[in-house]
Amino acid sequence: MDPGEGHAVTRRLEVVRPAGGRTETLIVAGVVAGILAVNAAAVSARRIDSSAPRLLEWQISAFYDLAPADQAIYNALTAAAEELWWAHGELLTFGTEEERADPWPTVEQLDADYLMPPFHRDASWAAQGEVEWQRIASFSFEGQAVYFGSGGKLDNQSAYLLSLSHTHKGASYADGATVWVHADPHVEPPDTVKRDSLILNGWKEVVPYSGAMEVKRLKGE
Repeated sequence: MDPGEGHAVTRRLEVVRPAGGRTETLIVAGVVAGILAVNAAAVSARRIDSSAPRLLEWQISAFYDLAPADQAIYNALTAAAEELWWAHGELLTFGTEEERADPWPTVEQLDADYLMPPFHRDASWAAQGEVEWQRIASFSFEGQAVYFGSGGKLDNQSAYLLSLSHTHKGASYADGATVWVHADPHVEPPDTVKRDSLILNGWKEVVPYSGAMEVKRLKGE
């Protein structure tokens, strides 16, 4: 008689788990979480870098909103601002009595003595529209010294204001400079350079798109 006749055969299925299965699962989960975190950080950084700072209605970006001729003159004016403060200090210290009483260079001096762009009438001045400059305000300590440029001959060229003033920083003063542009290159010089008046008369303040970016751009980095 066959030994298996009349008896039920019970089949047993045994599952053998890999020795390190749980550990491997945790490692994979950790790697995936790390990749997701790095991607999220990269996306966040790109959003921060690409977001433009908010400009007010009466401001324009030096980096994006200026026509080529205006941008060239803006660059020259921002560079000239530092030299003008140096010239101002020199006239206060070493100037004649008359110069100490009015210690800001005239446009004629900036052209003939200082050879300072954009006031100096050289080939660059001609290429930038032959703008006519004049000093329309001057101060010895508090107030504003203002240089006004108009009459440019290039297409889409603006009129310009460079305003230099001592600004309060706590208990001390700091030397400041702002550049304004007007869409009409033949506009008359303003009667006052107070901000609200300039805004009402169509002037717009030129501001860097971002401080670090503008510095790098001007340095050619």
